[in-house]
Amino acid sequence: MVSVPELDSASPRKWRDAADDAVAAAKQCDGLASYARDEVAGTLRTCWVGDTGKAARSRFVRHADDYEAAAVALRALARVYDGLADDITDAQRDLHSALDYARRHDLKVDDSGRVRSARSVMGPRGGGEHLEPVEHARDVISAALSKATRADIEAARALRTIEGLTDIGDPELVGDALKDDSPLGIALRLSGGLDGLHRINVPPTVLAAVDRAALETGISRKLLLAVLWQEQQWHQNHSPSLRGPVTEFGRLFNWSLAVGPKPDKSLGITHIKLETARRTMVNHPQAFRLTDGRSLNDVSDTELAAEIEANPQLDVRLSAYHLMDLKENPYGSRSDKDLFVLYAADTPEVRELNEQYGIESDRRGGDIKARGENWDRIEPHLEDAMAWEALGEEERVRATRQLESHTPAGHSVSIAPIYSTGGPIGGSGTDEPEPGTPSPSPGPPPAPPKGS
Repeated sequence: MVSVPELDSASPRKWRDAADDAVAAAKQCDGLASYARDEVAGTLRTCWVGDTGKAARSRFVRHADDYEAAAVALRALARVYDGLADDITDAQRDLHSALDYARRHDLKVDDSGRVRSARSVMGPRGGGEHLEPVEHARDVISAALSKATRADIEAARALRTIEGLTDIGDPELVGDALKDDSPLGIALRLSGGLDGLHRINVPPTVLAAVDRAALETGISRKLLLAVLWQEQQWHQNHSPSLRGPVTEFGRLFNWSLAVGPKPDKSLGITHIKLETARRTMVNHPQAFRLTDGRSLNDVSDTELAAEIEANPQLDVRLSAYHLMDLKENPYGSRSDKDLFVLYAADTPEVRELNEQYGIESDRRGGDIKARGENWDRIEPHLEDAMAWEALGEEERVRATRQLESHTPAGHSVSIAPIYSTGGPIGGSGTDEPEPGTPSPSPGPPPAPPKGS
């Protein structure tokens, strides 16, 4: 969520200036495209005949396409900046109006948009009328911050797509990528890499468990996937299938600590503690039962620790139900990011900071700040991966082929979501090689026939 100080100090004029610069650059590209296609290619057609002249004309027409594609992308960039400026201007106007209203009514507004009466420490003044100004200011400020946050998220997603258009020289394909929910646009964002983030290395069975747990509890898939990413253990990088000697050693090591010197040791692929697991099973006795009908909570600590280490699907369900319990108290748990932070530390202090600062990470400290920053880093990658997963197989294949067709030969195309059921997708570029790329050396001449 955009904070009150961020929206209050935003400068939409700068985005409008950037939009004007993008439009000016687009006009220059249009001029260069026309010159390359109409003037230069026309002159070459007259003055340079033959195959070599035809190749030269083709090259200049291709340059024209490159400039025209750049113009389309630049105009899209200008629309993003202008749209962001419009939305922030509207949200900022509402915020300033609400802040003026709050000052006139002696109300205090914190950075997250919470509103309280400065006179509330003196006790109620009879009836509920004194709460009306608080509620009015809170509603207007909340709506303004929500609008600014949505605009920021949508602009960031659009800019990531536009960034990936730099290597595409087909104006029609650029236009296709810029459409809402375009498979090519999603593929472009996924081909940009993971910014140094590790993938969620779990088998399809665990991803299916995430889907089931999300439906069962109402906890979002994105949040459960983020927990899997954050709590990923070292042995998963060796064996994403969660099988093999390295994984078995890791499980045995965790189990031995939990039932021995470190009873508070986190267990399983979602790093849940025995105490938390038992509390979750007490809260939801019907959800965790053994095949003979007994409660899973009835087994010993040694058995339960072994079960959690050996059964990743159980870990996912336990974590989903635990998150559902955390969400029961809405104070400090209003967003997926709030719950992501509370999963690590559900304390009154963390809940208070969640309320005070919303999803802003910079005002935090220590491990909680780092965890909040991790959410900020992985959220767009999770959203892109889920969008890619939602496409049909034919759409994914077509988008991959489109990328290959505009990638120079000799370069690879890799679409690697932060998680997937089938692993990375990609191939090799089929476009013309980059200038200066050496051609394959001819093989040696065939040996003369024997006896010649």
